[in-house]
Amino acid sequence: MKRRREQMDALDHQILTLLAENPQESYSKLKEKVGVSVGTIYLRSQRLKEWGVIKGARLQLDPKKLGYSLQVAIRLHVSDVPAALKALENRPEVSTVHVLSGELNLMVYAYLRQVQDLHDLLQFFGQALKADRSEVHIVLDTPIDRGVPIPKQETLASAPKRRRSSSSKK
Repeated sequence: MKRRREQMDALDHQILTLLAENPQESYSKLKEKVGVSVGTIYLRSQRLKEWGVIKGARLQLDPKKLGYSLQVAIRLHVSDVPAALKALENRPEVSTVHVLSGELNLMVYAYLRQVQDLHDLLQFFGQALKADRSEVHIVLDTPIDRGVPIPKQETLASAPKRRRSSSSKK
């Protein structure tokens, strides 16, 4: 069976760029911008999902309009990262967690309504996660929030190509 390489071409790149700007853009509007059929747009976007390039689409919410007055970024040191991640899954105020290299091995982003909520979260880190060190940063502003950058087409063309497994049928 012939293997097909997962490689984005210029059309995939154009569709991805437009969807990154507006994930809710209709295929008919994308068709007008790209100059191909709705079916082609659909098939290409589905293929980008199959390849794992597109993982989903999220709503962008205004935290202040939802009652959150604080956004915090907290770096911590915990000795049991898997247990900490499991415990953090159950904290609704936690929006993102990164596992880091270095002494402070977790970065936790959270949205809070008031300073007391920050105090409670820090107590949770100490008691439930056994965090022995933390560094708290209050987010004052987010002037740039682009998400994952889309590489230029030339960069994608020279990137290593992944192969589909032999069990794929195409």
